[in-house]
Amino acid sequence: HGKGIGVQREIVRKVLSETDFVIEYANAPMFSGHWGATVVKLRVES
Repeated sequence: HGKGIGVQREIVRKVLSETDFVIEYANAPMFSGHWGATVVKLRVES
């Protein structure tokens, strides 16, 4: 989503927070974009 003023980041995180199969999300590591990217952990369907 980039490192601009955070509008897209906030939209992405709002959608993620309302999505049942998302376990968690956070900033990417420093070497992968840090706060300019979001890493998402998804629930595996059983």
